[in-house]
Amino acid sequence: MRKLQTSRDTSVCLEQNRRLSQSLIWRLQRRFFDQRGIDAWKQATVPQYITSNPFIAGAYSRLVFGFLRDCYAVTGGNDSIPLDLNEPVYIVELGSGSGRLAYHFLKKFMSVSSRSTIKDIPFKYVMTDAIERNLGYWRAHPSLKPFVEQGALDFALFDAEQSEDIRLCHSGDILSAGKIKNPLVVVANYLFDSIPQDVFYLQDGQLYESLITVSSPREEPDLEDPEILSRIEISYDNHPTSGEYYDDPDLNRILEYYQQRLADTYVLFPFAALRCTRRLRNMSGGRMLLISADKGYIKEDSLAGRDEPAINVHGSFSMMVNYHAIAQYFQNSGGQALHTSHRHSHINICAFLLGRQPDTFTETRQAYSEAIEQGGPDDFYTLKKGIDKHYEDLSLEQLIALLRLSGWDPKIFLDSFPAMLDRVESASELVRQELYRGIRRVWDNYYHIGEERDIAFCMAMLLYGMDHYLDALTYFDHSLRLYGPDPSTLYNMAMCHYALRQLDRANECVDQTLELDPAFDAAKIMLIKIQSEAAGQNSLDSSTISP
Repeated sequence: MRKLQTSRDTSVCLEQNRRLSQSLIWRLQRRFFDQRGIDAWKQATVPQYITSNPFIAGAYSRLVFGFLRDCYAVTGGNDSIPLDLNEPVYIVELGSGSGRLAYHFLKKFMSVSSRSTIKDIPFKYVMTDAIERNLGYWRAHPSLKPFVEQGALDFALFDAEQSEDIRLCHSGDILSAGKIKNPLVVVANYLFDSIPQDVFYLQDGQLYESLITVSSPREEPDLEDPEILSRIEISYDNHPTSGEYYDDPDLNRILEYYQQRLADTYVLFPFAALRCTRRLRNMSGGRMLLISADKGYIKEDSLAGRDEPAINVHGSFSMMVNYHAIAQYFQNSGGQALHTSHRHSHINICAFLLGRQPDTFTETRQAYSEAIEQGGPDDFYTLKKGIDKHYEDLSLEQLIALLRLSGWDPKIFLDSFPAMLDRVESASELVRQELYRGIRRVWDNYYHIGEERDIAFCMAMLLYGMDHYLDALTYFDHSLRLYGPDPSTLYNMAMCHYALRQLDRANECVDQTLELDPAFDAAKIMLIKIQSEAAGQNSLDSSTISP
């Protein structure tokens, strides 16, 4: 990841003195995602793991569960609106990326809610994106189809910068102001850092707009080419302005607050995020839970003494998110903001609430405290980063415990696979049984997007090491289905058939191995062995035939 630093050299100027929110870099951002589609996540160009693993999905499901318990507890009255149990509660994810968070969330939430007091509340998860080709990918994904068939999942094209309503692809329903009968849940992970923002500088009670100049070290004949993002340099120029900067009194009120309280600092202002929040607020009738995870600031003292903001490039680009401004918007609207009391290390997860009785969100606040504040996804990821370097120091029992704590995370399984494979043959039968059951749990959590690492092959190798040859063959078949014929896969399938004394099938697999890789020496040796034993078996069978 590269940070674009401010520059005032003699590079080629692409644009000069523009509002950051109106800069060409956002157009290039959109072009990047439009061109790459799902490959942006498959090739790990755009970060995703920290906001789309089973652990964070479990935390979100508990938070949404708490919110729905609060809503369900409302009995009516002058200031409250009870749930309409004839209509679904919509859980809308903005910018659903690869689809992994939706998959993990639905598995977690449906498991919990079906056995709870809120089991009668109908709900529908809505995956959204501004890129239509991503919707096509989700609709065809085999892991998502069961949720669609159950009526728990739908898809919609939604542009966080400008869409006024949400039109669902399968049901045809339109989510808009006046049509949503229940509170709205919104999830926005790694989104607000990637949509237009503005920058201001504050000094001695004066508000300055920081206008951006974008340069490149070379001529750029095609200003629509997203590759420009990897080369650009930016600089800012500060110009005095008034507090009536926007044609929106709610946004200007936040700017006025900063003008009165901050000095000698640059402030990112989440212009598009706030406008999007306003539209969602109107859509929901003022009853909403917004959950967002990103790099950003939530406390006012974090805004003090900041330099010109940098841009982080990772194929696309991202900036820090001023969650404090979003919190101000909710609080000014009669709502509240939930955030951790401690400083986050990698990801800041905030929740924002609007409702007729905001002080009554007892279950939501408790869920946030338990699922996010106390050992939440940020702590989990921090711990995981430390453990990543020490899998070889852990016993197989400890590795299984880590998988269990992670919610049977496929990535942790892959990362720890070499250590598990090294220990499985010497493990006790009880530990092997735990690993056997764990492999099934991990596979049940796996959402395939075509990454290079073949998890099914790794699972098969572990099962082979535990003498579960039939199960190993099942996962080798998964590997072939997902990645196509491979000499190593076919050779190991031959080994499984050989161990099961299925010599004809073993011979077929070895033949296929050598067709793909004629120089595979182990397969050549195995073929001789199989043919020799098959010949001996045939001879034995012939000698037992009665005349």
